[in-house]
Amino acid sequence: MKRRDYIAAAGAPTGNILELGAFDNPIFRPELGDNVRYLDWFSRDELIEMHKDNTRRDPNKIVNIDYVVKDHLFARHIDKRFDLISASHVIEHVADIISWLNQLESLLSDKGQIFLAIPDRRYTFDYYRQVSQSVSMVQAHEDRLERPNKWQLAEHFYYHQKVDLDKLWAGEKPPKFQPRFTLATALRMADKKAQSYTDAHCWVFTPPSFRQVMIDLYQSDYTGLVIKHLEGTKKGLNEFWAILEKRKPL
Repeated sequence: MKRRDYIAAAGAPTGNILELGAFDNPIFRPELGDNVRYLDWFSRDELIEMHKDNTRRDPNKIVNIDYVVKDHLFARHIDKRFDLISASHVIEHVADIISWLNQLESLLSDKGQIFLAIPDRRYTFDYYRQVSQSVSMVQAHEDRLERPNKWQLAEHFYYHQKVDLDKLWAGEKPPKFQPRFTLATALRMADKKAQSYTDAHCWVFTPPSFRQVMIDLYQSDYTGLVIKHLEGTKKGLNEFWAILEKRKPL
């Protein structure tokens, strides 16, 4: 099952669509008849320049960005409301998840829903990291983070390690953790890189941990979003899928 098939099977509305971070692999395209607009921190030209030496990216497939917004409070730059907001491999990069979820919620129509494709720690270079906890997300929110901070970057740099997806699914565990450099080096790198925006996996999830985080944040009034459906990681993939919706009025 592909992302688009899952969204259809889950019964998510697909009227007006906003897709975040689509890059060169969008779920929705105008040429397929989709009424979609794209949001990104970078323009198409910026993305092409940034990834000109990346052989894994196809510049011809990079979408035209409708909303180029270099502001973590991006919703205030968008005057439309959407029936579906889609974000694949975005949430883990967001320094302040609570503000990000609140921004998405504010852009939803009354019955709008959110689709998320989220990396599963157990099948990515985050294999050796611990899953992220709700308290850390609240701290990031209260610190009003607008970009990854030193500690998020340090964890991303230090624990990053390549894994073989096929071998993991075959039941073969990766070798013992061998850091690429010392913790002190990772901290120095993070301290320097934190002075400007640096892309990183700020957060690490598995399907159960994501469910618990959403429950925690909802019950503590940090978000008005709840999980409508959660699809566990399918064999051969390194991501799981979730549909979020606004809480129903009492």
